[in-house]
Amino acid sequence: MSREMVQVHGHLTAAPDAVWQVLRDFVGAWHPWIASIRAETGHRGAPVRAFSVTGEDTLYREQLTCFSDTDRVLGHTHLEGIVGCEAYDARLTVTAAGAGGSIVGWTATVRAGAARLGPICEGTKAVYEAGIATLATTTASPAKAEALPAPVPVETLLIDDLPRLSLTPDLGDRRLCLFLHGIGGARGNWQAQLETAGTVMRCAALDLRGYGDSTLGPQQSTVDDYCADILRVAEVLGAKRLVLVGLSYGSWIATSFAMRHPDMLDGLVLSGGCTGMSEAGPDESEAFRISREVPFNAGQVPADFALAVVKVLAGPAASEATCAALLHSMAAIPAATYRDALMCFTNPLDRFDFSKLVMPVLLMTGAHDWLAPPAEIRAVAGRIWDNAPRPDVRFEVIGNAGHVCNVEQPEAYSRHLLAFLARQQNRLDRERRILDAALKVFAEAGYSGTSTDTVVTEAGLTKSTLYQYFPSKEALFQAMMLGKRDRMRTVFDHPSGRGMVHDLHGFAWDYADTVMRPEMLALARLIIGEVQRFPEIGQVYQASGPDLPLRIIMDYLIARRAEGRLVFDDAELAAQDFWGLILSAPRTRRSIALTSRPPGTSWPAISRTARASFCAPIPPRPRTTLPNFRRKPPDRPQQGTR
Repeated sequence: MSREMVQVHGHLTAAPDAVWQVLRDFVGAWHPWIASIRAETGHRGAPVRAFSVTGEDTLYREQLTCFSDTDRVLGHTHLEGIVGCEAYDARLTVTAAGAGGSIVGWTATVRAGAARLGPICEGTKAVYEAGIATLATTTASPAKAEALPAPVPVETLLIDDLPRLSLTPDLGDRRLCLFLHGIGGARGNWQAQLETAGTVMRCAALDLRGYGDSTLGPQQSTVDDYCADILRVAEVLGAKRLVLVGLSYGSWIATSFAMRHPDMLDGLVLSGGCTGMSEAGPDESEAFRISREVPFNAGQVPADFALAVVKVLAGPAASEATCAALLHSMAAIPAATYRDALMCFTNPLDRFDFSKLVMPVLLMTGAHDWLAPPAEIRAVAGRIWDNAPRPDVRFEVIGNAGHVCNVEQPEAYSRHLLAFLARQQNRLDRERRILDAALKVFAEAGYSGTSTDTVVTEAGLTKSTLYQYFPSKEALFQAMMLGKRDRMRTVFDHPSGRGMVHDLHGFAWDYADTVMRPEMLALARLIIGEVQRFPEIGQVYQASGPDLPLRIIMDYLIARRAEGRLVFDDAELAAQDFWGLILSAPRTRRSIALTSRPPGTSWPAISRTARASFCAPIPPRPRTTLPNFRRKPPDRPQQGTR
């Protein structure tokens, strides 16, 4: 494959911000050759535009790969449409011209076979020249910043295993956005972001080991320990997917986690740093540690030098209230905690490999950040764009802010964060839309009678979009059934604290409300009807459906037996007994007669009765003498049984 670069530049009289206002809309139809254009979703929710060109039948698709309002940069890559193109990566920039106006630069790196490379590059140049010529006569209205949503309330949660961890979570029912503070901070530094980001996604801010209400571990902390803490938080809060938001030290921890668990992350937000000491040499790391330990070796604690640190962290426009908040969090850090974090930070376990960052990444830093200046973070964004297999990178500079940019300029920071999280949430909403459509189609047509084309039509999406989420019909069916299981297990994953009886009742209610839905009953009827001809369908249904709730109940009952609260011999039989008591007869009756309901009963009454029957105390048996029907020797007295 041959490689060639195409570059086109144009001078416009309009101001850079006015030109950028047009170009920043990735699905805007401003180019004169565009016949139609629509927005789609690509890998991990990345924005994709699908468009056609006047006079052609070809549908082209391009994915947004990098974006920065601060630098007025937009990058995109070719997905399909250009015949014979191996790779096509483009970058569009708008900069201020020295004599006034703006310079628009459009660059593409093209890889293709020798026969196709020349025509592709010639066509690209023509596209760019026509686009820049049109921009000279195109204007856009100034963008208006929307008001931030009303804040949501937050609370504190302690995880009392050792080491103890303290959280400020928004206990919603969606995936988790977890905030990680810096060496000089605490979870309270994220209060403003929790209140706003919690409106679009479930959020929690963690006190790192030894900070705030968390405790240090028994040994020197390592980055693997912090990663284990993140996994503990996810488990306790029932989160299967994460968006990590870090500041400084927290950014380094978040990136380290992303290197170890890339498939668990839906997004990564790095503020005021990223690489930390992971790319520093041994001498640089040691010098950094020794310089920071000087005050401790002189007998000081963080409260003694907190004011000097705040002067370095805060930007020149920081308010008195902001400086006071930073001073308070810095002064509250125990000396042992600071030393522990410092030792961990200067002894990284590995170097970062940006090719592992397969999730969307947002990088932010303060315009007056002396510790992680914009040029440094901009370079990191460029490295991610160069190395990530499917880059999806955004870089922004927070004006009038220093190192702790989220505290100094919470509104500006939250706007960028909200836009990033909303995109991840939109992806989740689209996934739910597909699964709802799948349930409807599977219930009407059965497993064998359902095609992905039918699901796409019902969901109102494209086939390529569906395959971004679910690569096959079997994967779609399993995800649909697993979603129903996850809803039923929520009660057990997040106990109410009101006792075993209340938790069992909650499961019974969620189970009844799920399986008695008409579409779920219809699906079960169709699956049963297909099993004789297609045994594999029954296996998929059983594994993705009934077997999973049974396992959930078994695990819960075994845990209660270990606590001495239940007595049984066989966990599977006990789980089946409880499951059968909930809705066995009503579900069978309803499956056969669609409108049938037991006279004089209701689902809450049935679930209450099931719970009461299962948990009823066993009265002591009276001592009685019963006939022994086994033959006994005549010289032996007859024995009774109890």
